[in-house]
Amino acid sequence: MRWLVGSIILSTILGCDPYRKLARSKNLVDRDSAAFGYFRRKQYESASQLMEELVGLYRGNVRAAEVLYHLALARMHLKDYYAAERYFGQLVDEYPLSPRAEEALFMQAKMNYQLSADYDFDQRETKRAIDKLQVYLTLYPDGVYASQAEAMLSELERKLEVKAFQTAEAFYRIGRYRAAVVLYGDFLTYATEPDLREEAAYKRVSSAFLMAERSIEEKQLPRFSEAEALYRTFVENYPHSSYLPSLKAQYEYTKRVLQVPRRTAPSTPGD
Repeated sequence: MRWLVGSIILSTILGCDPYRKLARSKNLVDRDSAAFGYFRRKQYESASQLMEELVGLYRGNVRAAEVLYHLALARMHLKDYYAAERYFGQLVDEYPLSPRAEEALFMQAKMNYQLSADYDFDQRETKRAIDKLQVYLTLYPDGVYASQAEAMLSELERKLEVKAFQTAEAFYRIGRYRAAVVLYGDFLTYATEPDLREEAAYKRVSSAFLMAERSIEEKQLPRFSEAEALYRTFVENYPHSSYLPSLKAQYEYTKRVLQVPRRTAPSTPGD
């Protein structure tokens, strides 16, 4: 009777974790079987713990790439995107000829994409994802994941544009017009979104006018001249813009300022 009860308890334990004995084995094949058994059962924490050991034991062996790939997937399923990104990257770096290399490179970029924060926050992961996606598209322009990579790249580039625009906006709102002129100008060198480009161009001109207006007298003339030049460029690029009426009043004021003769300092004997 006791034997029967003991057998039932042992069967229950092994039924809950049929890979425990294999996982503790000193035999590499047994531990490998346990790790992938856990993975198939979606016990990703147990799988990843074993696979981390197997990666070192298989180093230099083609099996290591397969273990790394599943280890990265296990961490991804656990939403540990930093670790997943690291393991996908390790596969690409150490086993570039592996059949898994293309997918691993894409997935590495995808992990950075998952970690990319809203535009209000730090964008380091966004930039890393963009770099990795560009590498993927360069190496695999017709790859299995090319269309997904292009869509993700467009989304991330748009996020960086919004971030840059919002940074310029912050300086505009607090009256730091010199910085706003520079930041809107930087934004316009690479931004592609038409609506944001037009608004940035408008606010760059407006910032230039406001900066000139608030400058000390000796700096007003060159700054109003700069604002006038930016205004003319805006009109050329956006002749039907809804922002033109707002800028027109600033421009008319600027013209009047520029037409007023500047006082010159009196000469002194011997000059």
